[in-house]
Amino acid sequence: MIDMCIIVSKYLFILYIALFVFFGFMICLRNQDMTRFSIKAGLSNQRICIILFHITASVILISASLEYDMRSAVIYCVSGFFLIMGGNMAISRLYKNGSQLLYNCVFFLMDIGLMMLYRLNTDLALRQLAWNAIGIAMMLVMPRLLVVMPRLDRFKIVYVIISFALLGATLIFGSSEFGAKNWLSIGPVGFQPSEIIKVCFIFYLASAFAEKPKIKDMIVPAIISAVIVLVLVAGQKDLGSALIFYMTFLAVLFMATSNYLYFFGGIAFLGLAASIAYRLFDHIRVRFEAWQNPWLDVSDTGYQIAQSLFAICTWGVTGIGFTRGYASSIPVVERDFIFAAVCEEFGVIFAVGLICVFMLIFLEGARGAARNNNRFLALVCAGLTALIAFQSFLIIGGVIKLIPLTGVTLPFVSYGGTSVVISYITIAIIQWIIMRNEQAEQALASEKKENERPARAQKKTSASPARQPKARTAERTPAKTLNTAPTARKTARKTPAKTTNALERPSRRSSAKTPPPLGRPESYNRKRRDK
Repeated sequence: MIDMCIIVSKYLFILYIALFVFFGFMICLRNQDMTRFSIKAGLSNQRICIILFHITASVILISASLEYDMRSAVIYCVSGFFLIMGGNMAISRLYKNGSQLLYNCVFFLMDIGLMMLYRLNTDLALRQLAWNAIGIAMMLVMPRLLVVMPRLDRFKIVYVIISFALLGATLIFGSSEFGAKNWLSIGPVGFQPSEIIKVCFIFYLASAFAEKPKIKDMIVPAIISAVIVLVLVAGQKDLGSALIFYMTFLAVLFMATSNYLYFFGGIAFLGLAASIAYRLFDHIRVRFEAWQNPWLDVSDTGYQIAQSLFAICTWGVTGIGFTRGYASSIPVVERDFIFAAVCEEFGVIFAVGLICVFMLIFLEGARGAARNNNRFLALVCAGLTALIAFQSFLIIGGVIKLIPLTGVTLPFVSYGGTSVVISYITIAIIQWIIMRNEQAEQALASEKKENERPARAQKKTSASPARQPKARTAERTPAKTLNTAPTARKTARKTPAKTTNALERPSRRSSAKTPPPLGRPESYNRKRRDK
C-alpha cells in the first residue's frame, strides 16, 4: 500500500511544481501587461500547490516512519505546515504592496528543503526548522526596520570596515570545516562571516556606483573586491564564495555602467585568474581534476561527484520515489548535494521545475531593479538578485558536473544556519525595494488623477457655450420646411382633400407670398360682364 502511494506521489509532485511554475510565469507576464490573467487567482492556486505538496510529502514521511518514530514525524510535519502557512499569511497581510509571487517561491523552496532534509538527517532537519523560523521572523521585521533607517548610501566606509573586520577575524580566530576556513564561533554559536560580508559588499558597491562612475571611480571598488576575493581564495580556501563575490561585482558594475566591454573583459580575466590559481593552489587543482574526470580517482577525490551523477541518472525523469532513494551515500548531501537527492527521489522533471522556481525569483528581482527610479536601490536590488542567481547556478552546475564544484549551499533548500537567515534577509531587502516601487507608482497615479480633474472641469465649461449654435440652427429648421410649399400647392390641385390641410399649416413666408384663391379666376367674371 505504501509503495503504491509512493508511485502515485511521484506524478503528483511533478503536477504540483508544474502548476506552480505555470501560474508563476503567467503572473510575470501579467505584471508586464503581456496577457490577461488574474494575479490574485494565480497566487491562490500557487498556495494550494504548496499545501498539497506538504500534505502529500507529510503522508509519505509519516507512513515511512511507522516502524521507528512516527510521533516525531507527525510533530515535524505539523510544525512545518503551521510555519509555512502562518508565515505566508502574516507576510501577505503586513506587506500587501510586496511581491506575493516572491514569497510563494521562497516558501515552496523552504518546504521542499524541509521535507528532503527530514528524509536525509532528522537532527539537521529539526535545526533547519528553527533556522527557517528565525529567517521568517527577520523577513517580517526587515522591511519595517529599513523604513526608519537613514539613507543607506551614506555608509560606504562602514560597509568596508565591517567586511574587512569579519575577514580578519575569520583568518585569525576561524575554524576549518570541509577544507575551508570560513567558520567563526562565538560561544556555542557558529556562523559563516562570508554570508554577512555578501550583503555589506553589495551595499558598498551600490554606494560606490550610486552616481554613474567614470574610470577613476572604479579603481577603489575594484581593488577592494580583488582583496576580498584573494583573502577568500588564498587565506580561507573558500572558492565558492570568492566566485560569488567576483560575479556579483561584475553584475553590479555592468548595471551601473551598461558597458559590455567591462563585463566580457571581466569574464576573460576570470579565465586567466582561474588558470593562475590552478597552478598556485593545491585545493583548486584537486577540485578541477575531480571535475574534469572523476573516474580517475573514483574512490577518493572523485567519489562525491561520481555518486551525485549516479543519483541523478539512475532513476530517470520521474525518480525512484520519495523516501526510497540512496542519497545518503553521497558525502555532505545535506549541504552541497541536496539537488542530487531531489533528482534521485523526485525525478529530473521535478528538478527542472525547481530551477524554474529560482528563475521566477530572478525575474521578480530584476523587475524590482528595473522599475526603481533610485539608482542606489536599483543597484542593491540587482546585486542581491544576482547573488542568489549566481549561488544557485554554482551549486547546481557543480552537482551536475557542468562546472567545477565550489561547495556553496542551495538557497532555502540546503541545510545551513547563517546561509538560510541571510537568504531570508536578502529576500526581505528585495521586497522592501519592490514595495517602494509600488508606493511610488500609486502616488504617481493619484497625482495624475488629481491633475486630470481640473482639466476635465475646464473641458466641460468650454464645451457648454458650444451648444448655443445648435439651438439657433434648431430655430431655423422650420424655415427649411417652407421650401416644400410649391410642391404642396401642386399636390393640392390634384388632391383637394389634402389641400386645405397643407395650406392651414403655419408658415413665416405666408404673409410675404399668399397662395392664389381657390374660387373662379377674375378673367372669367370679366367675360360674363362684357356679355
